[in-house]
Amino acid sequence: MHRELLPENLPALPKRPLAAHKGNFGHVYVLGGSMEMGGALSLAALAAYRAGAGLVTGIGHPQSQAYFAAHLPEATWMDWPPRLASSLPDDGVLALGPGLGQGLAAHDLVREAAALPQRRVWDADALNILARFGPGILQGGGERICTPHPGEAARLLHSTAATVQADREAAIAALVRRYGGVWVLKGEGTLVSDGSLLGRCPWGNPGMATGGSGDVLTGLIAGLWAQGLRALEAASLAVCIHARAGDLAADELGEASLLARDILAQIPRVLQNWRIS
Repeated sequence: MHRELLPENLPALPKRPLAAHKGNFGHVYVLGGSMEMGGALSLAALAAYRAGAGLVTGIGHPQSQAYFAAHLPEATWMDWPPRLASSLPDDGVLALGPGLGQGLAAHDLVREAAALPQRRVWDADALNILARFGPGILQGGGERICTPHPGEAARLLHSTAATVQADREAAIAALVRRYGGVWVLKGEGTLVSDGSLLGRCPWGNPGMATGGSGDVLTGLIAGLWAQGLRALEAASLAVCIHARAGDLAADELGEASLLARDILAQIPRVLQNWRIS
């Protein structure tokens, strides 16, 4: 089944009860932040908070902690742990990949994360490492949302980016068959699919092709998912909020000057104008 991802086809945002507390809105853990890429971890964590998550925890290399705290004092922190399984609550959402790197520690963390029962959003280096290991490591019972760009999709399918782009619908169908879960194939007309439903986002612009934009999307997905949406709903809604925020930022600043932080800055405006149930 095909459909355009328009507001009327997407879930409304729930109204927050007056007696709400932060525990009502989920806990997102973002795993990434190698020594060279603490910014990616910060962008994803901030996006999870902007999406409405009640609590966000960064999990990164110890040398990234000071950078992370300076940019996001609202979040808590954990050093890359020897074991993830003992660190995450059953109802947490783990977003893995932003700034993770592809060193030996990252490979070990991805292998462990693949076997967890918690809900997981896969992005960036986590997907590149998954492409090396293959679907055999995905032994955990937890739901997955995976968010490749065409180059990452090509590696996951042992193909080329040109082949992926030549038939994007076939590519996302192949990803779902090979790996399971919900998939987001980023790019012009971003696609979202769980194998039975295929959605296409009508928004977005070339200015969003900039470093950190995907990290913002990962955090948005995780933040919405943590609040109780189903996986396909969270992925579809986040893709559209992200694209609308990118369009608003481009209207204000132009496409060439657009930064990931500009997309982040427009997310509250998009959410304010979204349907509330």
